[in-house]
Amino acid sequence: MKKFSSIVLIGLLLIFTSCKKTESNCNGNVEIKGNNHLVDVSVLKTVPQMLDSLAKYPNLQAASIVNDEYMTSVTCNYFYNDLIVFGASYQLTKSKKFGYFDCFDYRPKVTLPTNLAQNIDNKKAIEIAKKEINLEPTCLTSQLGYAYQDTSIIEKPSSYKLVWNIKSGSAYVILDASNGSVYSKFDGRFTIK
Repeated sequence: MKKFSSIVLIGLLLIFTSCKKTESNCNGNVEIKGNNHLVDVSVLKTVPQMLDSLAKYPNLQAASIVNDEYMTSVTCNYFYNDLIVFGASYQLTKSKKFGYFDCFDYRPKVTLPTNLAQNIDNKKAIEIAKKEINLEPTCLTSQLGYAYQDTSIIEKPSSYKLVWNIKSGSAYVILDASNGSVYSKFDGRFTIK
């Protein structure tokens, strides 16, 4: 029994230490740009309609694909003027049993503003985020994009703000790219009370 518990302890130690990112394997801060697909879309060759949609709409970025015995589905991020719209998505699903298609369209229904000022650069955004929550000093990603920042149920162009999304693992800070105001943050830890 003692040998078994030692093996389990060593195994757990290896798992936890191997998953820890260090400066040597992380390469510091990374700014995410562009809307290249995040997954291999060649899986969709069996559903040419999906490949056709991705070709027709270059503002869609394939983020995940499900291809199992029941369905083929692609979920896409949505980009506007080469910037991601956080929270917006577009999903196409084809049932393999019945052959029908479903489309879930969560893209903005209004034209987004293009005259939003970006006074906060990538480095300043990271500096602000680090003051808000304890982010890992390495392995930070930052991405400039649009976010819906309105409590109204009526969508309008002024509801969208230009924001920086600064992430480290599951921790994040979303802040206004014009003035640095923090819209939301999460330190990556769930607590049960």
